[in-house]
Amino acid sequence: MANLRITVTRMHFGLHFVFLIIVSSIYGNHTLDSGKSSSSPSTASSSSSNSSSNVPTLTLSPDETMSHFVNQSRMVGCTSSDPDVKLRWRNPKNAIIADAKGRVHVEQFSGASLMLIFEAIVRSDQGNWTCETDTEGGKPVRKKSFKMIVNEPISFRDTRTVQTAIEDKDATIRCEVRGHPEPSVSWSFNGQPLFPPNGKYTMLADGLMIKKVTKNDAGEYTCKAFQVSTTGSSFEEKTIRLNIKHKPYFIHRGTYGSRNVTYGYVGGMVNLTCEATAEPPANFTWSANNKKFSHKSHHIFTANHISMLQIMIKNSTAFGKYRCEAKNELGTISREIQLKEGTKPDPPSRFQLRGVNSDTLDIDVGATKSHDVEPDHSTIIGYRFELIPTEEYGKYRSWERANRRDFDVEDGVTYLLVHLIPDTKYLIRVAARNAAGLSDWTEVKEFSTHPLQPHGFNSGRGAPGRLATSAMVALMATVVAALQF
Repeated sequence: MANLRITVTRMHFGLHFVFLIIVSSIYGNHTLDSGKSSSSPSTASSSSSNSSSNVPTLTLSPDETMSHFVNQSRMVGCTSSDPDVKLRWRNPKNAIIADAKGRVHVEQFSGASLMLIFEAIVRSDQGNWTCETDTEGGKPVRKKSFKMIVNEPISFRDTRTVQTAIEDKDATIRCEVRGHPEPSVSWSFNGQPLFPPNGKYTMLADGLMIKKVTKNDAGEYTCKAFQVSTTGSSFEEKTIRLNIKHKPYFIHRGTYGSRNVTYGYVGGMVNLTCEATAEPPANFTWSANNKKFSHKSHHIFTANHISMLQIMIKNSTAFGKYRCEAKNELGTISREIQLKEGTKPDPPSRFQLRGVNSDTLDIDVGATKSHDVEPDHSTIIGYRFELIPTEEYGKYRSWERANRRDFDVEDGVTYLLVHLIPDTKYLIRVAARNAAGLSDWTEVKEFSTHPLQPHGFNSGRGAPGRLATSAMVALMATVVAALQF
């Protein structure tokens, strides 16, 4: 019975102590009955109690496994049930943390608590961190650990948003994706997904390789990274503009006749145009008869990917062959343009107003386009209009401020001069255009736009130009029908 009472009085130590004491009681009874023990029951109970009190318990707060991102901070406390016991922390490599300052250090708090403090978590912090008793004299060591899981968010290393490749060579678009867990990477080109590996593209650890790049490979590539972990998922992307360095290539516009033949006439002016795409942009030079032209002696206008040589044809010696050369670090190309003598066109034979509203003038110049005769360099291919408010012309007495409108020729059409000022007088002149250049101007005529009408009457936005004429015809038809009735 004494042994049973001892078991009841030890209940406050916890179930594991109860279990130990019950086992001790049973063992004590056994020894008494067998006569093999000289110690009394009370002595055995006292010995078991002293042994339990010498082993302190440890508590971690928080004690669960937690995931953190790099550069985050964390603090974990270790508390002993025995305030007289010293504590210490070990890292995943089993080294003791003794520093009181630094990125990872320990701090002693009130009571028997030792705090482990992470000021900025790094990837190498992942693993099991252990708190243990720092005992002396052969006393048993108590330990308790927690697991640190360190996630690294998606980041792009050495990934410039504009990259360059060279035509006809293999190239790598650099996109080095970092993160833990390791992200999955996919690619798209100008919004369309790519599915490497194939004959053109190969996925690399630090980017995307393109076999033998061409000009058509220039554009926007998107590097997409997906990361999935036990605590969640994330997605990031980086768009990279790939420019292709290449030698010059001529750009040909759809103009009359051969691209390498231009017409002009004595007394006129002609522009010889040379347009070439290149990366880096090409430098243009002009020459004739193996003699290079300079900006000082000739009118040369150069912009990005285009150069224009303007020639005033004073006499027939201006006709002949001219050479344009486009050059960059990757290559040189040239083309020959032949300037031939053509025919100066006649001004339009017709120039009259067909319709008008508040912001539009409808002009008839007698345009015709023959479908039976093969066009040549003398065929009219378009018209140029110049217009200026009469009041403005009266101030400056010059057509330099006039608005210029160019139209291609179409069979039987009239030309709409739109976006004009309501209730305004305009001075207008017209010239015809063929392959050799412009005709002389017609005589100047003055036409006026209508005043702006209230909405719903004639705003001039619906059917421009002919609207007034059509409305008048409809009104006359209605009147005639009424009279007949």
